[in-house]
Amino acid sequence: MRDTTRSTSILSQGPHAFHAVDNTDWLKTVAIILVAVGHFGYFFVEDSTWWSVFGRFAAPTFFFLIGYAQSRTVPFSWIWLGVILTLLDSSNTDWNWVASNILLNFALIRLARPYMQIIVQQHGWAAFALLVCALFAALPFAGEIVDYGAEGWLWALFGLFQRMYVDGRSAIAVPDTAQNLTRSAHEMTENVRLMRLLACFLAAVVYVWQEQEEYSFPQIPLAIVILGIGVLSLSLCRFHRAASRIQPPKAMAGVLRFIGRYTLEIYAIQLAGSEIIIKLMPDLAP
Repeated sequence: MRDTTRSTSILSQGPHAFHAVDNTDWLKTVAIILVAVGHFGYFFVEDSTWWSVFGRFAAPTFFFLIGYAQSRTVPFSWIWLGVILTLLDSSNTDWNWVASNILLNFALIRLARPYMQIIVQQHGWAAFALLVCALFAALPFAGEIVDYGAEGWLWALFGLFQRMYVDGRSAIAVPDTAQNLTRSAHEMTENVRLMRLLACFLAAVVYVWQEQEEYSFPQIPLAIVILGIGVLSLSLCRFHRAASRIQPPKAMAGVLRFIGRYTLEIYAIQLAGSEIIIKLMPDLAP
């Protein structure tokens, strides 16, 4: 049955209602462009230092959004696309072991997220310390199992705390709800505010450290990575999912919404295409 209430609500929201762009759409569009930049440099450019620099800003955004989202469903496409992309990657390295594709890491985080939220709600700072210590302990080996390993989980943890903080603030801002909130609920929201800031700081520091270990950026590119991750972190601390204040023309909005909805599929097509091109025309590889 058609949801006429929702349709009426949308109709009453003004001229941008049918093509309203969400903050998430902008974030995902920028991130997928950066993914394409990083992959092009990796597959086709001999000196890919600067391509890699800008590519480093994509993964934190996706992990953050996986942690921020409340959905518990793992799309089956993540699994089969992740397996195919992992096999393509391995085939281009003479079938040597490679870390599982990032989509499989997303799937693992999506499965674990509800349980992480429950233990944080029940045990507060003790749970925060336990999760962070576990992820730090996993750093040396997790990256060999799944792409971005535990550093990606730290960004997802930041996303989880950001969502809890945004939801907590929304509840407090509603007068009727605020009157019914217990003192412990207010304290929890304040604790989550601090947890999200600390999680953000830890995710940023660990990410820069791990990426520098892998890429060994020279001084100036490293400074750009640090600056970019700092700006991104501050931006994500202000993130909440809502209609964007900046609404582009209808045609552009349609493109942004399409990218926002099918970001991971676009990523998979782009990466698979690069892997196949290099396999069929190895002379193009740097």
